Amino acid sequence: MAKTTVSVSTEARDAFAAVAASRNTTMFALLEETARRLEREEAMRQATLDYERLATEDPDGFAEYLVEGRLWDLTSGDGLGDARAEFPEHNP
Repeated sequence: MAKTTVSVSTEARDAFAAVAASRNTTMFALLEETARRLEREEAMRQATLDYERLATEDPDGFAEYLVEGRLWDLTSGDGLGDARAEFPEHNP
């Protein structure tokens, strides 16, 4: 894997160093983990923006999408709870 040098503030460096030390890992491993987490968060942020845009630009289409999702939830019969209950912070 190729590596590079990045200039960061001493505060950011010290924060990463402290967290890495508390986890008994390296700053490199912590930075890679953080980058992967940020990528996942950004993907979810973009998806949320897309849903919000659909709800604003095509309310009827968004309503159809929600109805279809509820129908699939009913047919799955897997006994699992719904995402609204499990992740209320993402499902107002």
